[in-house]
Amino acid sequence: LYMEKKRSLFIEALSQVFIKPRGILKMSQVWLPLSLILVAGTGLNPSAQFCLSLYLLYAVLSKGLSSILINDLTDREIDRRAGKERWITSLPPPAGIMIPVFLLASGFLALIKAGGNLPVLATFTATVLLGILYSLKPVRFKERGAWGIIAYSLSAAILHALLPWVLFRPAFWLLPLLFFAVLAEKLVQILFHQFVDFDSDSAEKVKSFAVMAGRGKVDRALRFVLNIAVAADLVLVFYILFEMKGQPLFFSLIGLASLLGVGFSALYVRIISKKIGASTQLTEMLPWSYLGLSYVLFYLLPPLLFLTLAWREPLIWTLATLSALSLLGVSFNFFFYNPKK
Repeated sequence: LYMEKKRSLFIEALSQVFIKPRGILKMSQVWLPLSLILVAGTGLNPSAQFCLSLYLLYAVLSKGLSSILINDLTDREIDRRAGKERWITSLPPPAGIMIPVFLLASGFLALIKAGGNLPVLATFTATVLLGILYSLKPVRFKERGAWGIIAYSLSAAILHALLPWVLFRPAFWLLPLLFFAVLAEKLVQILFHQFVDFDSDSAEKVKSFAVMAGRGKVDRALRFVLNIAVAADLVLVFYILFEMKGQPLFFSLIGLASLLGVGFSALYVRIISKKIGASTQLTEMLPWSYLGLSYVLFYLLPPLLFLTLAWREPLIWTLATLSALSLLGVSFNFFFYNPKK
């Protein structure tokens, strides 16, 4: 019975980390900055680009997973009362604490191994500290109203956009394009998440931004940020098409994929999901324009961008394959979205 319980816990941990939306799929926003930076050019040889990419991906995953696990550990009682199962809370406390500590230490080591200089390590330290302070007392930004929204989104933008830029040092103007697109994406995500959790957070007296501001103000803030996110996504899509103008095949593929992705989003959100009874809070609250553009930009286009490089450099096929697997995972979780998980 003991071995069976351990095996069940191990399987659940693997499932939450590799398949479910609160695992590595939550860090999928890194594929866009990485692919676009490599396409724009870094001045490094292909082998060096590939090695740096692997170190970066590991550092992003280690920080992202550690933040999720720290949050799960600090919200142990809240999640238990809400009926949410987190594998990390089933472990003895010392083991539960050591896992995120190990992940963060190994993330720093990966960046050091990649030749990360002081700006790289300082950037990683900044996102790590914001992630920790978001959950841990006495700071616990999560329960400090608007500060929680800012800390969460800024930590994610630093991790997914600033860290790749500092590591590869491409053209400067790529940084604001990527940083604000990721920042807006994460602001939408956290505002939507807090809106969905409004009733449970109110019952638990969690002082989130949504609880302190009220539904009406959160809804207005979400609508405002959605407009910014759609504008930022459109700018990046047009920039990518501009970058591809010298490659007619990939220009056509990316243009067609963008149109089909946004078009299918509109069709699914406005018609199909309602007809088959698959509407969720995700499709009811967020507009099809945002859902379509976000899906296309952050998940659908990166594999295609890697393909523009892979035909010249076989090593990049690995990145194209990994980003394609991420696309499949995100797609699966979108269609089976459950806000209570």
